[in-house]
Amino acid sequence: MGKFDGKQIIGLIGNLVFKKGRNGITIVQKGPHPGKQTEASKTTANIFAKASTLSKAIRTDLSLLFGGFYDGAMVNRLTKQNREILEQCYNKATKQYTFNEDSFSRLAGFEFNAKSPLAKSLWVEPQLTLAGNQLSLSLPAMEINEQLKFPAACNFCEITVALAFYNLEQGVHKSRVFQVLEVNTDQPQVPAHNFTFEVPDGCLCVMGMKLGYSTLKDNISVIKNNKEFNPAGLCGAIITPGEFIRSPGVIVPHGKLASVWRDVDKLKL
Repeated sequence: MGKFDGKQIIGLIGNLVFKKGRNGITIVQKGPHPGKQTEASKTTANIFAKASTLSKAIRTDLSLLFGGFYDGAMVNRLTKQNREILEQCYNKATKQYTFNEDSFSRLAGFEFNAKSPLAKSLWVEPQLTLAGNQLSLSLPAMEINEQLKFPAACNFCEITVALAFYNLEQGVHKSRVFQVLEVNTDQPQVPAHNFTFEVPDGCLCVMGMKLGYSTLKDNISVIKNNKEFNPAGLCGAIITPGEFIRSPGVIVPHGKLASVWRDVDKLKL
C-alpha cells in the first residue's frame, strides 16, 4: 500500500511502485508479476511443508526430552533430515510416498542439543528391536563414568526414553509414552536394561532418550541440565508392519467417545 510522507507518495499503488530518487525525484516502476510455480517446484514445496509439519509434531510429542534446552539450529536440522527422507520415499511418477520399515532409520543419532551430544555422555549404542507389537530399546550393562559419563559433582541420573506414534497415511498421532531408569554413582555398574513399549500396526514410531543429571544430597536435588548441557537425541524410528486401524476411543464424561488418535493439521501424506 502506498503512503504519503508529506512530500511524495512511496510504496505500491495498483501495479505501480513509487520510490524515492535523488534530489526529491519520485521514481515510478511497474510492480513485480507473480511467478508461476512449475510442477517440480510445487512438489518440492509440498514435501518441505510435510517435513516441517512432521518435524513439529515430533518436537512437540518428545518435548519432555529437551524442553527449552536445545540448540538454535535444531528445528531446521530436524526439518532438513525429514525433508531428505520424504524426498527419498516420494515417487515422482505416481506422486505417492512409499515407506518401508527402515524408511526413517536416518533419524537415529539426531541430537536435540549439538552443544552436548548424547553420544558424548552415553558410550554405548542403544539397540532398537521390534518383536510383534513390542518395540524395545536395549541398553547393555554399563560402567559408571566409563560407558555412562557423569558431570563433575553429579551423583544421580534419570535415563528417560520416550516414544511417539504417527500414521502418515491418515495424518494422525497419539500421546507419547515414556519410561525412566534411575541411576546413581553408588552403583559400580548399571545392569543391562530394556525399555519395552506396545506399538500399533502400520505406524511410524519415533523413540528418543534424555540423560537428566542432578546432585542429590539430603533429599535435595539440584538439576544439572540447562541450555548449554542437555544430552538428548533420537535413538531410532521404525514403521511397524500391518494395517493401521484407528481405534474408536474410550468412554469419556457425558458418554461420548474420544479417540486416542488425533489429527495433525496438514500431515496426511
